[in-house]
Formats: sequence, structure tokens, C-alpha cells
Amino acid sequence: MARFKQQLAKADYVWQSGTEGVFDLNAKYCDGSLFSGLWPNPQSPYILSGLPEVPGQAPDTNPEKSWRLRQDEAVVLMGTTPPPVEYFGFDLTTLKGSLHTGPIVWTSVGDAVNNKTVRTAGATPFGRQFALVITGNRRTRAEVNQMLAASGLGRATNNMTVSPALYRLGLDKRSDQFVFGLRTSVAKPGFDKALDEYRAVPPLQVFRVRPEGESADQTTPVYGPDPLPVPKLRVSGTGATELNLNPTLQLLRHRIIDTYPGYKARDLVVERGFEESNPGFQDNLVTNPPITGVDELSNDADDPITPNFRLPNGSFVVAYGTNHVATRQASYSSITLYAGAKAAVSLAAQNNVVLRGSARDYIPDQPNADKLYAWSFSRAGNAGPTGPHVTRLPSASANYCASFGSNRSVDMSTLRAVARAYMQPATRTRPALSSLLLDRMLVFIPRS
Repeated sequence: MARFKQQLAKADYVWQSGTEGVFDLNAKYCDGSLFSGLWPNPQSPYILSGLPEVPGQAPDTNPEKSWRLRQDEAVVLMGTTPPPVEYFGFDLTTLKGSLHTGPIVWTSVGDAVNNKTVRTAGATPFGRQFALVITGNRRTRAEVNQMLAASGLGRATNNMTVSPALYRLGLDKRSDQFVFGLRTSVAKPGFDKALDEYRAVPPLQVFRVRPEGESADQTTPVYGPDPLPVPKLRVSGTGATELNLNPTLQLLRHRIIDTYPGYKARDLVVERGFEESNPGFQDNLVTNPPITGVDELSNDADDPITPNFRLPNGSFVVAYGTNHVATRQASYSSITLYAGAKAAVSLAAQNNVVLRGSARDYIPDQPNADKLYAWSFSRAGNAGPTGPHVTRLPSASANYCASFGSNRSVDMSTLRAVARAYMQPATRTRPALSSLLLDRMLVFIPRS
């Protein structure tokens, strides 16, 4: 980083240092900072880049998490990639609206830089030096890339584009604002501690850099417009599907229902909850829980979602479906329950590693059993499902925010589920939703 700063000074660039840290949406909801938890993934906390404002600019709506970008500026992230994990992805998004009051439009600007696509100073994507440059100006990108090459990171530089064809760059009130974050999912065996340490103190440094002008007004560009085009997107889907597993899925459903004759079962199936980013951005589709929309829709992830449902004490829900990693449709998948129609805070989650083998509780005689899962989330105590594939939920009357030192209200009896599938290995982006067997839920309420 010292070498890069020397290169910036030689090129007559100025820079401002930013911050890196986990942005806990559940905690921020409970302390009153956010209008909603926005269905966060508790197994993949967001490490966000905070950037200071340029002197004289229009104030950012969500400082320091969202920021404007002068048309000849660049944001540069440097440091070390995460340790071995199932998935990581650097996501650049645009954010319209206030996280404090809502509603918002929060969409991906382009493809994530993930562990299948990242360029690092080594043969592995994990635990290696790298740099990442965000800009919409061709000249600025070329100069910053050259400076990084002179700093020894030429082969480890990644570029992300904010094209002026879609986004209004600038530092005035009408300019668009952006958020940049890193998702890190399940650690590979033996690297849990390393991942915890990485999240606790991210070995990353972010800068906003720009050519230095003669004017004292730093909001005025030094370079004329030199717009970068909208980059190509990776195409999701290979044509292969999970649909041949449907007979086994239906058998699994019947076996689950037959296991609990003292309960009445209600079916729920996940549905597309979020529009793709580019259409959502153009249509200005807002997210304002319980309304879905395009909130935080990474181009690396499919996040289908159930309708809200009630789960009183004495009841339980069994989530079941295909293990999307076992079918090669994803690198990471999970099922997560959320509490509160408006709060949308995460309550419990299980990922593909833990889900592996759980369907054998019901279909041990089926050869494809390990390509499916069945996991119970219960408020029924010992009267409901028991065993290693059960998560006991807090009471419907529990104070969710108490663990965060707050009494902010969360309706714990109203739940929702999100099924995630990140990065298909063959395409290095999200799977096509049409290729997946949709995850399902069975809500069990006592008959008497």
C-alpha cells in the first residue's frame, strides 16, 4: 500500500482512506439505525467499505456506507482475499433511498468478483494479495491500473465498471450513490477460525483516488468525460436442471407428512422474490418489507422467498428440497428463516454442508437421497421433531432485540424463508432459476 501511495503522489493524484468492517443488519435494525433488517444472510455477513466525503460534495444519504463518485474518480480496494471458503464475492451495488427510513432500491451494478473469477498474486484465490478498481472513466482506470502494476499488483488487479451509460456519476444531489461490500460464506474444513479472524479485522484497505486539480473545489472533475461501456454479464444456467429429482422430492414430501399424523400440514413453496438487477433498476422497483423487490440482489445469487406465515408455539416447519451444491447448481446454498414481516431479521439458518444427508431421515431407501435435504425448525419442544436435523426456535413471544441490548419490537410469530443458491461452478454466476427444483416448506400445526 505504501508503494501504491508513492505512485499516486508521483502521478499527482490525491487520496482519502476509508474503513472496512462488518455491517450487521440485524444489530442495526435493533439499535434503530435501519428501517428493516432486509433479510440478511447470517452465514455471510457483509464487510462494507466506508468512504469519506469529498470536501464540498452533496452529503451522502447513508454515510459512510453509500457514497457518490466523481466522474474521474476511482475507488481502490487492496489487501488479502478471504481464507478458503465455499464462496466469497465482492459486490458493487447502487442504493437509492434511506436505510434509516426506507423504502429503497438496492441493485447490483454488475457481476460480482468471486472466488472463481478473482485475480490474485498467486495460484489460489484464497489468502492472496489483490487489488480492485471501481471507476467509470477509461483514462482514470488506465492510470490507476498502471500505478498498481508499478506497485507489484499488475497481475492481481481486478476492474469493476460504473458505466455513465446507466449511472449518473458526480458529487451533486442528483448523482447516484453506491455501496461496495464483500460476502464470505462457509469456511472450508479447518479454516473456521481463520474466517472468524478475517471478518473481525478485515485485512483490507479502501481508498478514493482522483487526479489533483488546481482548483480548491475538489468536486470539479480534472479529466474530461471518457466513459467506460457497460460490461458484459456472465450468462446463468447450463441447460442442466434438477427437475428429474421431482419424483423423489414428492416422495420426500409424503414421507415427512406421514411422520407427524398429529399435526395438520400446510404447503409453502418459494417464489421469485426479487427482480434481476438491471430490470429492477430501470423499473425503480422498491423494497419495503414485507414487500420484496430488488433489495441487495447480487448477480451471483438466486434468492427465492416464501410468503409470510405464522408459526405459533407448539408448531414447527420442515424445509425440504434439493441440496443445490450436491446437484452442481451452486457453490453455496442455504435455507434461512426470518422473523417479523417488517423487521425481516434473520432467526436461524442452515447451509449445504450441514444439510447434507438430512433427507435420509425420511427417504433412506432412495438412491438420490443425498441430493436432497429435510430440516426442521421447531417450536414444538419434545412433542415435535427431534434429532440432529432440528433447529429449536425461540418462543413466539421472545424479545429478539434483547441480545443486542434493545427492546425494539419484532413480531416473532410471523416468519418467512429465503432459499439461497450462490454461484454455479460451471458459469461462475447464479444458477438459472428455471433449472432449480424450488425449495419448499411444510408448516405443521397441532390438530387439537
